[in-house]
Amino acid sequence: MKSPHSRLHPYIFFLLFCWGVSASSPVPAEEQTSCIWSHVGEELLAIGASPLKGSWSDYLLASGIAGGLAIALNNDINWYAQIQDHRTECQDHLMPAASLLGDGFIHLVGCAALYKFGNEHDRKTAALALEGQINVALMAFLLKAAFSATRPATDNSQRHWFTFSLNHSSFPSGHTMSAFCGAVILGQAYHLQWVTYPLAALVAYSRIYNQRHWPADVIAGAGLGLLIGHTVLGFHRGQSKKPGIHFSVRPARDGGHMVISWLF
Repeated sequence: MKSPHSRLHPYIFFLLFCWGVSASSPVPAEEQTSCIWSHVGEELLAIGASPLKGSWSDYLLASGIAGGLAIALNNDINWYAQIQDHRTECQDHLMPAASLLGDGFIHLVGCAALYKFGNEHDRKTAALALEGQINVALMAFLLKAAFSATRPATDNSQRHWFTFSLNHSSFPSGHTMSAFCGAVILGQAYHLQWVTYPLAALVAYSRIYNQRHWPADVIAGAGLGLLIGHTVLGFHRGQSKKPGIHFSVRPARDGGHMVISWLF
């Protein structure tokens, strides 16, 4: 069995890799305010405060996701069993590959390559996507550790919550969070929502099919991924200029620095 501390290694590597990509970027120092680390702290705070700032459309979407999550929590075992009862040879080959579309490291490498070698629009999009994935990694780690729920592969007859073990990290689905966050940012940047959202939904389904998650896990992951993606886009439309305390960590060629400012 893996040591609980081994769960930390992917997240540490993820954050260090992002720091290296942004610190070695050819973007001039005066443009560092738009780097992938800028606003990460603010965005996480904004996600927590988002119920107080949403529009009616936001509340409608959130209500739908919350309702679906509540229903799924009451039907997790039955829904999971139905999916497993309808396994096919074709899906057995397809679903492991589909899950890779939600792997945070796949997103990271792809966006890093786009950031390095793409045009200006590609680089801006890649920076936003990387920023979103950083938020996903941080929030997923915190929530998985807090709920410490067992995966169906551990016991598919019932759910176990608050086991206080880092080896139990079912809720929410991190792959689904990554997929839907990427779907929002990349879909809007290239007007390909009709492609990115179905692919994200496929990732969510694959996580259940591959016995990695319960249905409620992927519904929660989808909602959080959508929220993070829209929050990142919102901040870069100027929402971060609103009054309040602003926190950011920004890399530079000669190191990095932390900025805490108060706009009034």
